[in-house]
Amino acid sequence: MSVEKNIEYDVDKYEYLPPEGGWGYMVCIGLSVIFIAGTAHQPVFGFIYNDFLDELGVGTAAVTVVFGVFQVTLAVAGFSANIALKKLTLRQVGLIGAFIYTLASFLAIFVKSTTQLIITNGFLQGLGMGLLIPVSYTSFNSYFTKKKVFYLSLCKASIGMITMFYPLFIKFTITEYGFRGTLAILCAISAHSIFGAVVMHPVKWHLVKQLKPCEKIVLIPPTPAHEDNKGKFNFDAPGIETSDNTHSVENLYRINRLENPQKGAELLFVSKLTDSRRLSIPVVLIPADGKIDSKFDSSDHVYRENLYKAASVSSLGNFGNIAAEPMPIIKNKEGKWQTVAEFLDLTLLKDPVYVNIIFGLALTFFSDLTFFTLEPIFLDKVHLSKAEIANIIAVGGAMDMSARLFLGVAGQFFRMNSRYMFFSGALLTALFRFVFIQFSSYIPLLILTGILGSLRSLVHIAQPIVIAEHVPIERYPPAYGLYMLLAGAISLSVGPMIGFVRDYTGSYALAFNMMTMCNLCCVVPWAIEAITKYRKNRNCSNTPNT
Repeated sequence: MSVEKNIEYDVDKYEYLPPEGGWGYMVCIGLSVIFIAGTAHQPVFGFIYNDFLDELGVGTAAVTVVFGVFQVTLAVAGFSANIALKKLTLRQVGLIGAFIYTLASFLAIFVKSTTQLIITNGFLQGLGMGLLIPVSYTSFNSYFTKKKVFYLSLCKASIGMITMFYPLFIKFTITEYGFRGTLAILCAISAHSIFGAVVMHPVKWHLVKQLKPCEKIVLIPPTPAHEDNKGKFNFDAPGIETSDNTHSVENLYRINRLENPQKGAELLFVSKLTDSRRLSIPVVLIPADGKIDSKFDSSDHVYRENLYKAASVSSLGNFGNIAAEPMPIIKNKEGKWQTVAEFLDLTLLKDPVYVNIIFGLALTFFSDLTFFTLEPIFLDKVHLSKAEIANIIAVGGAMDMSARLFLGVAGQFFRMNSRYMFFSGALLTALFRFVFIQFSSYIPLLILTGILGSLRSLVHIAQPIVIAEHVPIERYPPAYGLYMLLAGAISLSVGPMIGFVRDYTGSYALAFNMMTMCNLCCVVPWAIEAITKYRKNRNCSNTPNT
């Protein structure tokens, strides 16, 4: 009997939290290995296949086709990873992606035509990385809550540093081992993605036991279910009758307000209760610090939130002779499209803040990648020498790496909001990019590229964390998958549009201004959202309690 009491006491007193380290360090290494194996060679893809494509007589057009197929497959596979995760674990999906990517790299050794190149380096590698990316970021975000910026900065810095040395490495391998030998070495490097997937252990294997903070239990008044109520909760619905001697949840709520009219709807504090006495009472448990971010999810009619627990907790114990009324369930009218939406978790799109986030992320990230892809061509058009162009690109990369390391160190001492980081990066990049196109001489372009490189780190480090800080971790795979799908669609639609405008007008300045507009399409809606939220909070604080 005493053993059972001790176990019950232990469950009530302690909770299990992400380790903020421990095996999480291995997850960081695995994430870095996956991205090094899968993306580090992409900037030198043209250098690797240049002679091979010349032999086929297809030129650089094949490169754009391969990258186009890769981006489309990457986006679709990233979105489809959510479907796979409904049946498989994160590590299983990651291993499937790693094996597909390694197989693609192996088959690439034997390519003899453009079609084979598109299948291996475009379709299969895109499919493998599309599965690996959401798995990697989901695992990382599940292991860290307080120092995500710090550890992700270190991961991104290591990836960027290896990528910087890849051109020299590829030049050496082609000289020593030839074209096919280089592809064989790249296949061996790609196989390390299997190691990266293997170390993605479920976080439940490594949770840390800590003392629970005291919690406040909020009793939510019951609401009758009406078919014609169109799925809305009505806390003041007429026609509810309760007996005077029945202490329902609503009565407790009303009594609490009557006893404390000056405080409005006061929270009801209840001590910790055991599982031996069960009631079905709708509640919300709020952390002791009182910091909550509750949100109402109209798709399933419960309070979806970033609280510790939500709705329908059944172990509240005995309040005396309470005859508690269970919360009625309001059912949605299900149809085939509703079933598809729930299966793919498309209900995320009902959250306007989430939609605003992914549009801003996708447009800014696309703008960043496109700018640094076109910059060397622009520098050549303004008649800079090859050495000057190489110096400018090197300075941009070095400043990017330095900024990532700086953010990593700063993240050790300060907890930075990832969305503020991304917003700052998008805004400042837009401003300095506009200044960039006003110059055509070496020194100003060198300095501005260094500034833009350092600002790039804000965008790249914050990008995967912004979504993780908005949605619960169990919804991160579909949330990131939808973002990848949107990013692929923008790349396919906006990318050719910018290319057409540049080719038609012959103006790089106009093309760069279009990319700057992509940044502003993130900055302006995010600023409007922040202002709206600020005014709403201010109005709520100024409204007297009734």
